[in-house]
Amino acid sequence: MKNFRLASAVAVLVAGAMVALSNVGAASSSGASTPHNIVLVYNGPSVPNTHSAPTTAAFTSWCDSECVASVSMPAVDASTGRVEGTIYVWTKNLDLTPGAPLAFGEFIWFALNNGDIYVHSGEAGTVGALMDTSVKAPTHLNGDPGAVVAGGGDGNIVGGTGKYSKWTGTYTDRTFVELNFAGGPNYYDQLFWSINPN
Repeated sequence: MKNFRLASAVAVLVAGAMVALSNVGAASSSGASTPHNIVLVYNGPSVPNTHSAPTTAAFTSWCDSECVASVSMPAVDASTGRVEGTIYVWTKNLDLTPGAPLAFGEFIWFALNNGDIYVHSGEAGTVGALMDTSVKAPTHLNGDPGAVVAGGGDGNIVGGTGKYSKWTGTYTDRTFVELNFAGGPNYYDQLFWSINPN
């Protein structure tokens, strides 16, 4: 019980720090304010990405006719809980080598209310590993057999439109994915995105 309370307290502190940091802007030496980080979250089933691919040079170059549409999900602002748009994901270079971490490349299109942000994780910059069910078992698969993968990725902002047309910088995502072995949808448990402009 003591460990549960400690873990709960740490989780509350981390969540509070993320919300606070998502609203921080730093002044540059010229006195201008840098753009705020964008922090998005999602908890819910995976939904297939049926959107047409973006028509950007960055996507064409990264995809190189090898990528496939993966998932889409609402872009939920971590500090307000409001849906600010939709996230579309494409993947390539899926590596399922037994005994090795799951690895692949991702291109993510954040279609937000104030414009689009495009990012990618390179060729294989997103990784994950199966967790022992005694550490973290699936909790959203309605009794269907499954397993949890913990992982995430990092990469660069490679383009944008509207408010984000001049953004450069990086992004990070972290998540637990509950893999459904019974054929139903996988479930994203605490998917976290942080887009960090320079």
